[in-house]
Amino acid sequence: MKKIWIFIFTASVFLSAVQAKNLNFQVVQNNPGQEDVFQMSYLFEQALADFFFESGHIVSNSPVYITNGDTEADKAELKRVLIETLMGSMDILIRLEVNYIPEKANSSEVYVLDSIKNVEWKNYNARNGQLISSGEAETGPVDPQNNNETGVYNFASLVASKISSTLKNSK
Repeated sequence: MKKIWIFIFTASVFLSAVQAKNLNFQVVQNNPGQEDVFQMSYLFEQALADFFFESGHIVSNSPVYITNGDTEADKAELKRVLIETLMGSMDILIRLEVNYIPEKANSSEVYVLDSIKNVEWKNYNARNGQLISSGEAETGPVDPQNNNETGVYNFASLVASKISSTLKNSK
């Protein structure tokens, strides 16, 4: 009986390892005129890492990238991070763009959920650079009691869940 339990335990460990993916992600901060990385962008980074790690994936991240609307620079950064993802033996790059409302997002230290217009993501195959899936989430009307750090983290976790769904549906 003991051998059967050991076999079941070992099999479950190996099966979960087979299903785990190596994920690299990069948060792209889109807030024209800002040069500092917002604490909210770092919080999205943390929520992604927490969600996917707790789901059994191996996770890594690239530094937050601040876009200034320069399409060529953005393409070069995507290429750089795809190479970094591949060199790190990761399977998928999750690129999450946080689009801020410039009139409301003017302090890098403040956690204000209603200063985020929406979040878009694109998932890429690291081996060939092909887009696997993508999606978008909007904050919608924000309850004042959720317009804080906890509200931002909860929204970021919801986004991570949606990203996970798009990855599962793209198989």
